[in-house]
Parts: sequence; structure tokens; C-alpha cells
Amino acid sequence: MTTSDDAAMTGSNPQAKGELMLRGLLQGDIDAIAAFEAEIAIRSFADEAVTDLGHYRKKLGKLLKYGGDWTQVLTRRVPGEADLVLGWAWVAPRENFITGDRYADFRSFYVDGRRAGPAAAITLLRAVLAHSRAKGYTRIVGRTATSNEAMRSLYELAGFHERHVVYELDIGPGDVGGRRL
Repeated sequence: MTTSDDAAMTGSNPQAKGELMLRGLLQGDIDAIAAFEAEIAIRSFADEAVTDLGHYRKKLGKLLKYGGDWTQVLTRRVPGEADLVLGWAWVAPRENFITGDRYADFRSFYVDGRRAGPAAAITLLRAVLAHSRAKGYTRIVGRTATSNEAMRSLYELAGFHERHVVYELDIGPGDVGGRRL
């Protein structure tokens, strides 16, 4: 794989056929993106992950039907073939009801780096940043599991700062949570 600046800027991968393209979410993308969402859930929640593709298909169908949020799908266009869906980003507008601050809520981000190449995640994240700036958002809020090193690294590379840490304590039947108190 190339590490030249041109490849990083364009998302090109000289070892793959076709160029990387960004476009909006289409009905035909739902199956591939539902699988991405299930993969994100597995990485984030392990044994508690929601992996029902029907759940994600329904959620994505509503996103298409009602709109309002910004989505971009990363594809590889191969002449004579259907676009290969390699990743996607979903950003929702939010407003702090007290301050009126308008910001971007990073709802989802996934790139199949093995098939898309090393520059693909950066290409997609740059599109998110450009969209957020164009909309006049003051910040972007994103979440990821502490175990998701790839996303944490991408956030760090882009200049995101960790602001909140969430702790959980299991206290159900059979759990020994709180035993030190």
C-alpha cells in the first residue's frame, strides 16, 4: 500500500481496482451497513452486542425515510460492477437546550480497512469534519468503547479529546458488585 500524500488525500489504493467514492446513503446500502453496525456492536459490547441484522435494517430504513441526519457511504467504484460498500459515517445535528450550542453527534462510523486501504478512514473522517464545519457546528461529540483501539486512535489522530469516562457496576443476582463498600 502506498503512503504517499496523494494517496492519503484521495483515499486511493493502487493495489485495489477502482477509486474510493463518497456518496449519500441509498436503500441498496442497508444490508451492508446493517452488517457494519452489528460488527460495531460486537467490538463495543462483546457478549451483550445486538447482532440482529433485522434490528439494524429497520433503524437504517427509518433513517432513510425520515432523513434529517447526514450520512456518507464509502464505496469502491469498479467499472461494470455494483459499488462495493466499504464504510459509512452518520452524523446527527444536536443543540444544547440551555446554551443553544449547535454541535454534531457522531452516531456511527465504520470502515473496512482491510478492503478499503489505510487512507479510507481518514478520507471519511475528513468528510465528517468538512460537513460539520460547513454546518457551523461548534464541536463534534463521538463515543466508542474503551476496547475499540482503532476508533480511539482515529479520534486521537484527528485531535478529539477524551471528555467523559463511563463506569458500570453489575449488581444483579449473583453479582458481587460493591463488595468493597
